[in-house]
Amino acid sequence: MERRFYGVAAGTVSTMRLIGQMLSKGLAMLIFAVVIGRVEITPEYYSQFLSGVRIAFIISAALCFGGIFASLARGKVR
Repeated sequence: MERRFYGVAAGTVSTMRLIGQMLSKGLAMLIFAVVIGRVEITPEYYSQFLSGVRIAFIISAALCFGGIFASLARGKVR
């Protein structure tokens, strides 16, 4: 890659990282809203909260696992 494209590459990587962070936060909040509902998280709702966390981790792990194959399909960069 030519040196003049380093800025574009860095900007693209930063944008993708930020989009990933926003989507993962949105996914976690969606899961919590579905599992817990519109209540304050107090000790009586801890079991539902932990169920939401477990579901969020399972979905995130599955997406990361899919990302492994997407990276492998890309092939060698250099």
